[in-house]
Amino acid sequence: MKTKINYLFSVILFALLAFTSCQDEVNDIENPDDQETIVPNSSLANLMSNVVTNNGAIDDFLDNSSCFSVELPVTIVVSDITIIIETEADLEDLEDLLDNVSVDEDALDFIFPITIVYNNYEEVVIANTDQLQAFIDECINEDDDDIIECADFVYPVSFSVFNSDFNLVETIVIENDETLYDFLDELEDDENALIVSLNFPVSIIYANGEIIEVNSNEELSAAIENAEQFCDNENDECLEDELAFSLIECPWDVYLYTNNDLENLDGPLSFAFSDDGNVIVSGIFPDPYITTWELNTTDNGLVLHIESLYYYEAQLGNWLVVECDDDNISLEYLSIEGTGMFLEQNCDDDLDCSISDISNILQECPWDFSDGTGNFQNHQLIFNDNGELLISEGIATSAIGGNWSLESSDNGIVLTFSELTAFQNVLGGDWLITECDEDDIVISRANQTIVLEQDCIGDLDCSEDEIYINLLECAWELQSNLFDSLVPFYLYFMQNGGVFNANNDIPESQIGTWELITVGSDIYMELNLYQGFENLSGQWQIVECVDDMLYLVNDNNFISLSQDCDLQNDEILFNCFGDFEIVECTQPNNIPIYNLSANTIGLVDCSGSFLPSFHVTLADAESNVNPIANTEAYATLESQVYLRIEAESGNFEVYTIYLNTEDCNYFECFESFDAVIEVCDNGTDGPYEFNLPVAFSNCTPSADNVTYYVTLSDADIGVNAIANPSSFNTVDINSTVFVRVEINNQTEIFPIQLNVISCNIGSCTEGNIDGILTECIWNVTNYNGSDNLSDYNFHFEESTGVVVIYNASNTIDANWSTSQPNDTVIIEFSNVAGPNIQAVNGSWYVVECTASQLVLHNINDSSNEIVLDSTCE
Repeated sequence: MKTKINYLFSVILFALLAFTSCQDEVNDIENPDDQETIVPNSSLANLMSNVVTNNGAIDDFLDNSSCFSVELPVTIVVSDITIIIETEADLEDLEDLLDNVSVDEDALDFIFPITIVYNNYEEVVIANTDQLQAFIDECINEDDDDIIECADFVYPVSFSVFNSDFNLVETIVIENDETLYDFLDELEDDENALIVSLNFPVSIIYANGEIIEVNSNEELSAAIENAEQFCDNENDECLEDELAFSLIECPWDVYLYTNNDLENLDGPLSFAFSDDGNVIVSGIFPDPYITTWELNTTDNGLVLHIESLYYYEAQLGNWLVVECDDDNISLEYLSIEGTGMFLEQNCDDDLDCSISDISNILQECPWDFSDGTGNFQNHQLIFNDNGELLISEGIATSAIGGNWSLESSDNGIVLTFSELTAFQNVLGGDWLITECDEDDIVISRANQTIVLEQDCIGDLDCSEDEIYINLLECAWELQSNLFDSLVPFYLYFMQNGGVFNANNDIPESQIGTWELITVGSDIYMELNLYQGFENLSGQWQIVECVDDMLYLVNDNNFISLSQDCDLQNDEILFNCFGDFEIVECTQPNNIPIYNLSANTIGLVDCSGSFLPSFHVTLADAESNVNPIANTEAYATLESQVYLRIEAESGNFEVYTIYLNTEDCNYFECFESFDAVIEVCDNGTDGPYEFNLPVAFSNCTPSADNVTYYVTLSDADIGVNAIANPSSFNTVDINSTVFVRVEINNQTEIFPIQLNVISCNIGSCTEGNIDGILTECIWNVTNYNGSDNLSDYNFHFEESTGVVVIYNASNTIDANWSTSQPNDTVIIEFSNVAGPNIQAVNGSWYVVECTASQLVLHNINDSSNEIVLDSTCE
């Protein structure tokens, strides 16, 4: 082993020897301050040494050892490609590259000889791979935790060296980490009575680029100790999307520990995550069970939430991701200190594609598919990113609907087709993926095999958005083989979905409607036309697309559209506008304020080039003078203003905007119901926690200020507001608090009744709940004190797990299930996608139960309450 010789203290020693005979030549100075002296083996000396220690872990992806680093420059060979690494920046770039490509670790080789540098800067020349492996095997680095990676000194720094009489002997200038490390190391070993003082100011640069100047030992110690907060958080490397993809790729072996006992791991369990948010848990339990999972980025880092993992008789939910890579994850349980979990990926399959690869490939293009019988010769599978599956026939945009999903199993990756409107008996269910590449996938079950072949031929150079924008720009010349005459027609495609006839010799009028539809990689225009254009109605596939030309086909017929921006038709533009009324609330002490630009619908929906302006008088509008400046907040007592629309041709029209007021009850929402919040009795004498804002959650967005108070007198004068109303604690079983609401300089106070109730459901079991839910239609008669969800009907299907939720305007096919992990029945709602009604998604305890009414409390927030009442007509 070659050790560098340090001449620094030899020079100092020589100076000391010379000092005895040349004392008169040494300058006397004041004693160095305690805030400048560096004491050997002191806390500061050790901190400084830890900053400048060589970080052997910086290139672990190259040498697999944190005991040493490889001296740069170094030459390596990766998959027959020779790469020279000259700087640490090159090292970081190579690590990023290897993280994003699939490279066998054995495919990375050094060009020997190389030099390795230990943490104390000792160097060893390595001649071959076997010699390097021997040093790797010997590596036991117990000092990794002491290395400070998040701070560096800004050089040069200097030290003054004194003798015991505080005479200056030498000033040492340090230019790099290695020299400073050796200096501090020799200082600890030096037996001479030397006193070393650091010359301030000294600058420290943090990992985030921030530079801080310090002027004393105390400030320097604090700066180094605070450096960790400026490092990149290790959890940042665990990106939410990447970890989510890793979780669903394969099953995972799971080991748990408690009380920080890493020597006694329990398990393994087996977790199989799916992209629909479910996870199958098996292993030490008698039978596998299904729960849910999700990843969330929080202030603490990335958190994996397992909805109900029953372990050691506890329901374990939120786990902080501490470390992760492609096939290992380390987590800590947030609620119980010392409890952790290790996940190891277990991909026992021979596929060349991961679950994320397959998901991406399936969504790229439509897929031809065959089972060898010719049943699907004219059909294609189209996999959309929201889990929707379409099976198209020919070029028709009408398609068979359904859903698709991917998940890992013990046997491999499974593709599931569900809820198909056709082919359910043939295609529906689970298929094991047995072969996979970029354009071919083979799926099998029992004696059935289906081959999928990617078909991307129909791709256009234009997207649906680009086509839509181009269609709105100008008039379009239309030709088609469905017209006997070759005389072209001119059409306008309007933003509101209207199609207008723009021919010069025909009165301008709407002749129908248009819409763009995307199916897989194909884009269609659906036309519904009349007034002589009926034979063009139908669905037309767009097969050619440039900025000013579209070519569409339907069977053997075609439509050619060519853009003509020289054709101007002001009447089409002006027909889109009209008079309009804006109504605002009466202001007893102020002038009403109107939002002209946002409420004038024509400005939003009418396409074409025009210049709008608002005017106080008709004369100003016609003369185009004195436009209203602040149209979005126009205060006036006038009953009308005028909107001038001017076309590119200079032609204009003026429309009347009527301004009216009405008496408004700002507090109508708050007055419409009595606010009651109930929580379950936790079996103690309290305190009980209430989330006060949920009481009027549907009303408070319209308020200017909302505060909560324990007493009515405090609410009246607005003092002693509750500091954290979302977590209000009380020991009272029945109490009242008060909400003070301020709207438009008016104030009202409303009570909120707080009740602690028994959540014992008595004789209601999971079987009871399943029976009464599927027997009748149910309505949400109360959601946190509001009836705004009462128009929705719930029809629970008995065997499919589907709940059909509908009202006069919406029908939603959602999912429901029940479970009874202990004495309480849980109802789970998922895939509820609709305005407001999506609030019922999640898990709910049944806290009260009769044949005609259920009271539900959200598992995560018991102050969220749903009351379901049945209608058995």
